[in-house]
Amino acid sequence: MTVVVAFLCTDGVVVAADSMLTASIGNVPVAHHTGKKVSVLNGHQVFAFAGDQGQCERFRIMADGSHARIAQAAHPIDYPLILTQSLITQFQATGIGDAINANTVLAFGHGGSHQCCIFVGPIQPRLLDEHHFYAALGSGKLSADPFLRFLVDVFCQDGPPNVREGVFLATWAIEHVIRTNPGGVAGPIRIATLERTDDGVLAARELPDTEIEEHRQAIDSASIALRAWRDGIESGAAAEDVPPPPELNEA
Repeated sequence: MTVVVAFLCTDGVVVAADSMLTASIGNVPVAHHTGKKVSVLNGHQVFAFAGDQGQCERFRIMADGSHARIAQAAHPIDYPLILTQSLITQFQATGIGDAINANTVLAFGHGGSHQCCIFVGPIQPRLLDEHHFYAALGSGKLSADPFLRFLVDVFCQDGPPNVREGVFLATWAIEHVIRTNPGGVAGPIRIATLERTDDGVLAARELPDTEIEEHRQAIDSASIALRAWRDGIESGAAAEDVPPPPELNEA
């Protein structure tokens, strides 16, 4: 199993993943080990994968060497389409055109704006936007999606988060999937961002473990705050802070 989470934020992009890799024979898993599924590529791109490791590595190599073509793209979707067309041609040439399994995320800058593209199915690209600003990939998606919706409903009522908030939400989502899928998804959590430097230039970077740990501690703090709120409700001390139920319209 694996899980990747991506957020298109107001000021950049956040991409996070667990570190479980599964070796298999055909469709039969035979071993698990940990490995790196989030990378910073040339041209300040952020890449992550949740599909077949070999196919996704070919995608990573293609994107790493194609960054110069971003500036040639008239529209942000044109660059992902170039990658899709090139990869499908390559996969067909090596006999796996009917067995493509390279679900990936690629963040990049285009025309001064930050973009996040999700590639699913036979490498079909979809750009995230302000109305659809988060996504999960991988077999852990079934656990990630409902929890992501909960987090977004609570913390993103006004639209996409900023990068710092996105790192917190992505960390919590990956942590949730790891805890609810023992043996199938595993740490350490890896995160990379595409965000503006003090000079206003978009730059990609991998977060150090210490920074990710700060967000894991923030998750514990949020849990403690919720338990304190629950205790206040049970004692009646916080009753005045509870919003009244919505009025029902009479039929």
